[in-house]
Amino acid sequence: MSATTSSNLDICAVDEVNNFTSKSLTHMISIRNPGSPSARPSWFQGSFLELFFGDVISPADAQNCRTLPPSTTHLKEAIDFTRAAFSCLSAKTLIFCDYGASRSPALGYVVLASHGGPGSEAERFQRIIQIRPDAVPNLYVIRLGDSYLSRNGALLAPCQKYLDELFKELT
Repeated sequence: MSATTSSNLDICAVDEVNNFTSKSLTHMISIRNPGSPSARPSWFQGSFLELFFGDVISPADAQNCRTLPPSTTHLKEAIDFTRAAFSCLSAKTLIFCDYGASRSPALGYVVLASHGGPGSEAERFQRIIQIRPDAVPNLYVIRLGDSYLSRNGALLAPCQKYLDELFKELT
């Protein structure tokens, strides 16, 4: 995957989506809580994928919160969906969730790393932080991605380091 591909990705919160009306978006991924209404903007005419899972840290957490956890099926759908987008240099993709801080940055990272291949993890994670500086990516989504992509912890390492530094600054 080229740098152009990762530069054609944006991440935001659901209430920021309308800020992208003039961005010539071609693809959009919405991550919603199960039972939420569709968040497809009426102005968007491109390819749209809507995934439904909660912002949880484990299947047990999902059960306690009465929601669905993310799954490898969700990741596969997103990776397959972005394959078409990333094959076209003029494509522009937006991934959004409720707050644009946890699920969408994590999914964006998994997608970028999947297209970048093994060894691209640190660079792809830094790209996500450039896109969304206030991100606190969902570790469960990344853990699933690490397993699905057979990265043996390489996908988790840059995020864990980032979160450790972030939380060290807060204490």
